[in-house]
Amino acid sequence: MISRSDELACLHAAIEHCNGRTPDHQSRADRNINWLGYVKQMAESMAAEWFVAKRLGYEYTPGSTWDKSVADVGDHIEVKWSENPVSGLWIQKSDRADRDIAILVTGVSPDFYIHGWIPVAVAKKDRYWISTQQNWCVTQANLQPIETLQRSKYAHSRI
Repeated sequence: MISRSDELACLHAAIEHCNGRTPDHQSRADRNINWLGYVKQMAESMAAEWFVAKRLGYEYTPGSTWDKSVADVGDHIEVKWSENPVSGLWIQKSDRADRDIAILVTGVSPDFYIHGWIPVAVAKKDRYWISTQQNWCVTQANLQPIETLQRSKYAHSRI
């Protein structure tokens, strides 16, 4: 679903975003990567967002959602990406619990897989808190299948 031209658009947006920055944000688990690795991660995360947008029928422009006050897809979808196929869905303190759902995507472009979704407010429950990381992690087994999203009250409206 992600084309080469989509990948190039994500790469260009990632280079623009990462220019002059370092991967040292406190919520990042991997702060010791080089600049090229940082660009790759940003491009992959945008490609994962675009993959979700296409799957759910939303418009998407790479790089337009760096601001945490704006959803990654639509007005209420936060996409969480990991290259690791067994990764959990990691939620940060800055993720909006009052209105967003989070969707876990793993893989590398163009081969992404959607594992499921959960409302951010539910993901921020004590049972998912990881004190050593200072954030929440929802295992794949605790996510709702993506097929149930369209039938849920979270499909196209704010929480």
